Amino acid sequence: MVSVSVSKSWLLSRLKGITESQLLDKLPDVKATVEAGNGDEMTLEVTPDRPDLLCREGILRSLKGLFEKETGLPLLKIEKGKAVMKVDASVKAVRPFICCAFARGLKITAGDVGEIMQVQEKLTLTHGRRRKKVAIGVHDAAKTKPPFEYRAVAPDSVKFVPLSWAREATPGQILSQHDKGKEYAFALADKKRCPVITDAHGVVSFPPIINAARTTVTEKTTDLFLDVTGTDYDACNAALNILCQNFSDDGARIESVSIAGKETPETAPETMLLSVDGTNKTLGTSFTASEMARYLARQRIAAVEAKKGVLKCSIPRYRADFLHEADLIEEVALGYGYNSFAPKKPSVFTLGSLSKKTLFEEKARDLLVGAGYAELMTYVLSNEEKAFKSLAEKNLVRIKNPVSKEYSALRSTIMPSLLEVLSENTHSSYPQRVFEAGEVVEKDSSRDTKSAEHTHLCALNAHADASLSESASVLRKACVSLFGKAPSFEQASAPQFLAGRQARVMLDGKMIGVVGELHPQVLLNWGITVPCSGFEVRLF
Repeated sequence: MVSVSVSKSWLLSRLKGITESQLLDKLPDVKATVEAGNGDEMTLEVTPDRPDLLCREGILRSLKGLFEKETGLPLLKIEKGKAVMKVDASVKAVRPFICCAFARGLKITAGDVGEIMQVQEKLTLTHGRRRKKVAIGVHDAAKTKPPFEYRAVAPDSVKFVPLSWAREATPGQILSQHDKGKEYAFALADKKRCPVITDAHGVVSFPPIINAARTTVTEKTTDLFLDVTGTDYDACNAALNILCQNFSDDGARIESVSIAGKETPETAPETMLLSVDGTNKTLGTSFTASEMARYLARQRIAAVEAKKGVLKCSIPRYRADFLHEADLIEEVALGYGYNSFAPKKPSVFTLGSLSKKTLFEEKARDLLVGAGYAELMTYVLSNEEKAFKSLAEKNLVRIKNPVSKEYSALRSTIMPSLLEVLSENTHSSYPQRVFEAGEVVEKDSSRDTKSAEHTHLCALNAHADASLSESASVLRKACVSLFGKAPSFEQASAPQFLAGRQARVMLDGKMIGVVGELHPQVLLNWGITVPCSGFEVRLF
């Protein structure tokens, strides 16, 4: 959960006729619960899968829908601007995506400046994965001058005065000396060049690290220049849509910026189909299509009947959390109100228990935790890039029509997921020891589905002395406890491990996995700067 500070009086002044009691009762339906209160100021806990709610404008927008003050798609008018952002090919290997916009005609108070900083911080922390996936720059547009360019430069090739400093510095100096540079250097850890946004006066921003001091937003600012950079275009566009919708709701005029012949932000709603019968079956209801459309409208989603029993739903682009029809079904339930569902006792008595498989997995988890490893729980959905970086593309089951590039395949090994976590924690102290017991999916032509699901146990050590013997010792003890016998080891040639420093794990004459020291190329691909060793074995 993410904490967001919101003023009750600010919300109530914009929800005419709503009492404080009604406001507090409705907040849980916005996926926000009151964590603390100090007079007028509330601290809300917001679910991290709704980045649009990490700000007062987003919470207000949702409340207006639930109270039926405003329903359906929020109005967002984008004027075509004159500004052009030139994107140099050099950023492709560093931080490839950028989208921008202008918000004009704002009246900014001291409180508004703090609110802008809060939404910027919360969005980049969660939706932006601590700025690695998405970073946001907010600038005083009056202090910028075209032409604009986004390019990657050598760490010591340009100088500018960063925020909170009074002297010029190069990107390299900022990464090693500035507080923000040291905090977010991990986002560029494996890059040889640094991305910068420039205008006619010089550097405007060094994403994802820091802005130039000269474009600082103050109470005198009326026009804002917004830049969003990152490694995932859809995530960048969603973040920019959130900002533009917020500023538009506050009365600003939004202007697009042309990038590579395309106007940003892209605001056309996403469309998904929703089965009326399927929704009623899932929720245990008997809603009509028109009733569902009304409940979706409360959630700021427009819905029309495309054909009998099927709704065509238009979802605002600031909603970055839709992957499946199940997400729309949840919106119907929220629009109807969870408190409106009548409790019903189960008609059949059942007695449940943990399966043998679950008990076996729990035993494996307990063993690794006892050995000093931290447990992770990552997604089975993955993508080809993670597998490629881990030299583990073999047997990958790809999704024919992925909703997101982030989730375009099913993992055939857990190791890339653990490597991703280690790569995001290079700024933390070592040693780092992590493990996961979870599902993988592999190609299997002998089955009707042409794929097979298995449970793997994977563990990685990251520190200066990580070795084959360390991982093999942990694995041997785990196998004795789990299977009642020690494994044997044979020569192996898995590409993700060092030749001569790896072994096949054999049990009862069958290979169940691999153990070894990770290949330097794998560590380089993930930006991991210390040796790593580990193992991955099949439990089921």
